[in-house]
Amino acid sequence: MKIPALTALTCLCLLSAPGFAAENSWSLHADDWARPRDGRSVAEMAPLPEVVMAWMQQPQQRLLLRYPGGEDGLLWAHELRSWLVALGIPLQAQELVAGSGKADRVELELTR
Repeated sequence: MKIPALTALTCLCLLSAPGFAAENSWSLHADDWARPRDGRSVAEMAPLPEVVMAWMQQPQQRLLLRYPGGEDGLLWAHELRSWLVALGIPLQAQELVAGSGKADRVELELTR
């Protein structure tokens, strides 16, 4: 079966649209983080398994952790960074950035 050129081009455009692009940013919400934490719960806490898998597929990337400003945000970021090391993302591959823009979340982003 032949696919008309216009249909093929449309499919290609849809697959490359931002909504269909490979995800490289996630949000970790304060409500999720406020739950009791242990190794298993953190390893299963959305979106952390996705973040770790994405980084492992391209370990040359850096993981930016944009955290809410202030002392609470900084403490959250440092604890999260330690857990990410335990999950396999080395400290050298992570970068803390103050100012997530939202007081209730840490934004995680893979960059080159």
